[in-house]
Formats: sequence, C-alpha cells, structure tokens
Amino acid sequence: MINLGGYYELTVTRLSDLGYMLKDNDSEVLLHFNQSLSEHKINDKVKVFIYADKAKRLTATEYTPFIDLDNVGFVDVVDVLEDTGVLVNINTPKDVLLTKDYLPYDNNLWPKKDDKILAKLKIKSNSFLAKPLSRYDIRELNKNVNYAENEKIKAYVIRIGESGLSLVSSDLMYIFVPHHQYRGIVRMGEEVLVTITKKTKDNEYYGKLNANKEDLIDNDKELILNYIKDHHGKMKITEKSDPKIIDREFGLSKKAFKRAYGGLYKDRLIDFNDEETYLVK
Repeated sequence: MINLGGYYELTVTRLSDLGYMLKDNDSEVLLHFNQSLSEHKINDKVKVFIYADKAKRLTATEYTPFIDLDNVGFVDVVDVLEDTGVLVNINTPKDVLLTKDYLPYDNNLWPKKDDKILAKLKIKSNSFLAKPLSRYDIRELNKNVNYAENEKIKAYVIRIGESGLSLVSSDLMYIFVPHHQYRGIVRMGEEVLVTITKKTKDNEYYGKLNANKEDLIDNDKELILNYIKDHHGKMKITEKSDPKIIDREFGLSKKAFKRAYGGLYKDRLIDFNDEETYLVK
C-alpha cells in the first residue's frame, strides 16, 4: 500500500506519455519525467517520496523534500493568499499551504515572499499542510548549541506576543526577545540579527534586537528633531506629556523619549516652556 508522505522503493512497470509507472504489490503511482533524477528502464528499482498533485492524486518524486511528516526544516514562503494563509516550497511540484490558523491575527504581521518558516508536514483531507514549530517543539529537538553573551545570531521570528518575540536560530535554538528589547514592527518568518543576552536553565536564550544605547539615543534625537521641523519648528509635546501621546507620535517609551529629549536640550537644539517644545534658532 502506497501512502501519502511515505518513502518507497518501487519498480518501474511501464512508461506512459507523462512518465514512469511505478508499482508496489497492487498499488501503482506515476513518476513524472521531470521528477526523475535519471532515465529508467522497465524493472528498475526507484526510491521515491509520495506527494499529492493538484487533483489530490498520489504522485512520486525522486527529489527529497525539505520537510516531511517526521523531519523539520526551514521552508521558504512563495506566495501569500489573502484570508487563507501562505504557500511554502517543500521541493515538490505542488507548494504546501500554511493556514491562517497558525499566523498572526494582524495580516500585516504575516510572512512575506522569501521569508522562512520552521515547519513539518501534516496530512489533512489527503493533502499536505505545513505546521510551524512552537517553542516546545523546538525544545524537543535537543540541539546542543552554545552561544556566548553578546554573540550576534541570525534567527527567524516564529511568534509575536504581547511580552515579546519568539525566535528560532538557524541552529534550531529558541531565543526570546522581550518587548522592550526591540522596536518597530517585525513579522512572522522575518530574518533578524539578534544579540544574545543570557542562557536559561532550559537551554534556551534571551536576546535583543536593539542597537547600542548610544545609537538608539542618536536615532531618537533625530526622530524628535524631524518631527518638530515638520511641525513648523514647534510641538505641543514636552517631557511631561502623557506616555500614550509620546507612543502614538514617536513609537517611543516615555523613558526613551526623555533620554533623547534631554540630549537635544543639552545640545541646545531645543528649548521648551510649560506648553510646548521649540527649536533653538
């Protein structure tokens, strides 16, 4: 019996217009010519992987898939289907759907083309679906990789939560980035460069995406200056303003805003009164 997702050594019984017909006892499956690694003759033994074509017919390939029912790996996003999910390339002619059930509620945080997802295959309704790995799935991989503090690691976003980002490194290690250790919007599947801050007892890591504090302050100062210039040299925001207003206008915490604001005042680039901040001429 030939089953979806299995690896088999089958016998070439005949040729069709499309490819080689392979047989195992009473089951027969097609190996398209373009899925064959070499020419075959009748009675040749061929090692293949079984996938389902667009009509959900079992079909063989000699190419090894990037992931299967037991083995995980990184797969590239090849298309985004609005309100449905994303398609990933597993090295078979038919790309595989990763449904929106596994994606963030906000479509702006969905993976884009060429982003990478750590996943494995599952079967539903005689078709493959991709299932991304969770933190606990990654922990079970038992990878013994050690990162040093302040080491910079390439990683991919697997989850975006209120408390921070879950990442997986290219070495399949789990890294958590608290929300105060990154800025801006990141999406699932995005490649990031994370700086390791510490290792946990569970063989996981904490990290940060932020640049050095000095670089951040300079960037924040420029952000505030440009805002004031865009508002004719003054703004109705000071260091005493509501944190919600600061976050809305600049995307900064009150603490980060006050650091940059103080730096601008020290540099004599801005001045202020009880109601507004303005450029120093």
